[in-house]
Amino acid sequence: MRDLVELLFAYRFLGREFLAWLWFQSESTGENLLSVPGQEPVNLAIGDKMVLETGDGEYRETLVLQGSHSEHREARLGLLQGKLPEEMQLRVQRGQDEWQFTLKAATLEIKGLKNKNAPGLPEGEDDQEGYFFDQMYQVEAVSEILDGLFRAFLQVRLSPAWDQEELPRLQEWLEA
Repeated sequence: MRDLVELLFAYRFLGREFLAWLWFQSESTGENLLSVPGQEPVNLAIGDKMVLETGDGEYRETLVLQGSHSEHREARLGLLQGKLPEEMQLRVQRGQDEWQFTLKAATLEIKGLKNKNAPGLPEGEDDQEGYFFDQMYQVEAVSEILDGLFRAFLQVRLSPAWDQEELPRLQEWLEA
């Protein structure tokens, strides 16, 4: 059996394509509202930080963008030049919850998860356990959303609709 690191490296293009697809979906759907199979729709927006890469090893080119949405034009140009997202900051809202985090393409790892509406760390030791369980809820909720979105992406990516419908729409979006 192949080593886990080899498998992650061999299939990391899926994570990169997933991030590009999320970006495309967030800007091409009305009001950034995305359907998540088996869940209520979520509002998805791209945050202020993005890392795009092309190539591997010593031949790798990296483009780091941090700033306002005007920077997204430069990132789109990077996509047109063959660079794919390696990391992307996302904002996801579902109901009253609004999360912000960075998603890494290679492992689909969630970094820096914050919920704007979640209570902060309590001052004393009064409710440390409640805080811990709230944090676990936040991770589980975001993981469920991302799992649903990744399933939706794979359904499209592995079907004939990818080449016939989705790629032409994505190309049109990039060139707009």
